[in-house]
Formats: sequence, C-alpha cells, structure tokens
Amino acid sequence: MDPLMFGHTLRMLRTTAGISLRSMAKKMEVSPAYLSQVELGKLPAPTHERMTKIAEAIGIPVSLLIEMSHRPNPDTILLLRGHQELNELIKETVDAGLASKDVMEMTELIRKLGGKGFRQLIRYGLDHLSDFIEPGKRKYPPKVTSSPLNHTALSEMTDPRLVFEKLDFTNKRDLLKFMVEQISSFFSSLDSALSYKNLISNESEESSGIGNGAAIPHLFAEELDRTIISVARLPGGIDFDAIDKKPVYLVCLILSDPFSQQNHLNLLAYFARKFQNPAFMDDILKSESKKSLLSLLFDGEDTNIH
Repeated sequence: MDPLMFGHTLRMLRTTAGISLRSMAKKMEVSPAYLSQVELGKLPAPTHERMTKIAEAIGIPVSLLIEMSHRPNPDTILLLRGHQELNELIKETVDAGLASKDVMEMTELIRKLGGKGFRQLIRYGLDHLSDFIEPGKRKYPPKVTSSPLNHTALSEMTDPRLVFEKLDFTNKRDLLKFMVEQISSFFSSLDSALSYKNLISNESEESSGIGNGAAIPHLFAEELDRTIISVARLPGGIDFDAIDKKPVYLVCLILSDPFSQQNHLNLLAYFARKFQNPAFMDDILKSESKKSLLSLLFDGEDTNIH
C-alpha cells in the first residue's frame, strides 16, 4: 500500500476508534506533527515498533497494519493469510533484532536438518531455555488481542440479498441511499433516513474511498444490535472522491451497533488489507456470481484473524 493509501486508512481507523491525533501520537511516543504527516501520506509507514503501539491502541491485529504498510508479492500475502502463525514468526524475528544473515542461516539449518531434525532442535531448545536466556533480560510483550473474525462470522454479517453484483449509479449519494434503504427493508429497526444523513456527513468530512478502486463507508447505528455488511459492485466505476482521485468499483458498507466497535475496526482493517491488492480487485470485477464474489471477499478462511 502506498503511503497515501496507508495514511488515509490509518486516519480512518484512528478516528473510528475515537482516538485523537495527539493521544495516538503520545501512545506512539512521537510528535503529533509526525503522525499527521504519516496520515497525509507525506511520510512512509511507521516502524514495526510504532505500528505495534498503534495496533494496541486501536485494538486490531498488528499483522493487518504490517501487511497494509507494504505491497508484498500476492503469493506471499496468500501464504501469510493461510498461515497466520507466520506473521508471529516474522514479528518475533524483527523484535529479536535478527539480521538478514541470521535468517539465512536459520533457513539453511532447516534445509540441512529437514523437518524432523529441526523439530528435534526446537524441542531441545525449549527443554534447555535456561542455557540460552539470561535471567531477567528477555521480556515477552503482551499479545494484541481482538475479537474472532473468521469466515463464518463474516458470512453471518453478510446477507446475500444485500450483495449487489452490478449497479450503475453515477454518484455516491444515490448509491449510499439505495444501500441503506435496502438494509432497512430487511432490518426494520434501522432508521434509513438518519443513517443516510450520517453517512453523507461522514463522507463530507473524509471520503471512505481508500484508493485502488475500493471504498469502505461505515457507521455506528444505535438501532442495530449486530453488524451488517452490504456489498456493491460497480463495473462502470463511480466518483467517490477517493484518496487517489480514481473511480471506485467496489463498495463495502459496514453498519454496526455502538457496542461492536472492536468488531467494526477489525472489519475496516480486514477489508483495507484485501483491497490494496490489484490482482484481488481484478478478480472481484471479473467474478460472475454472488457466490464467487463473496468467496473472494472472505477467502473461504476459517481461522481467526489475529
């Protein structure tokens, strides 16, 4: 993700979490001016240590921020998503200060010992920790926890009747009004007029168009008792005042009850991570059914997004 897209997404997550710029900067131990420049895309993404503090403050997995801050090979992204434990391995490698040479030597060791031999080495190390760790020198930071967000949970939030494969709206006001009214037709407790008004108010302050052809408008609605996701695909594109000034082809609208803030933030980070991948966006536009569109959105993953 380029600095502009990352900064815009970071600001969206921070403001949705209700954290001021000054408060977040204090948690990161940086100046508000520095954080402002990052959010404006004028400075690159923060260091791993600072992103860990951001994730802790917002309450989202740090692995999502790390993935958003870079643009790794799509195959690498798929590998990391399929094996979340690799994110922890990478994090610990960085935190431990291992150099490239150290990582290469570890790779060579795995190659020479094979899986069985390397597992034996691990067990030996675990059984003899005191031989390698100086007492009082190693600190284990607390893990960043988040609510479980898996394929099943995502599917339950997304009623297929609120997934629109092909819409041809020409402006985002009409699109958002349509999507909110459709949600209200299935969830009568929602005040569609008020929700639409609040969404437009949010968009006037800052567009939810995060770039790369995607937008994630979102809102807390007191009338709801759950989180609802509606998806709209716009093959012709629509002007959404996106951060990169390009048309938007995919809109994921998230409405949540105020008590589901953590889940709401995880969803924002989850979708922002996915939408940074141009190959993913191409596949979304080419999908031929609701089933294939939803499968792409949710990866068929059945593991917690931590």
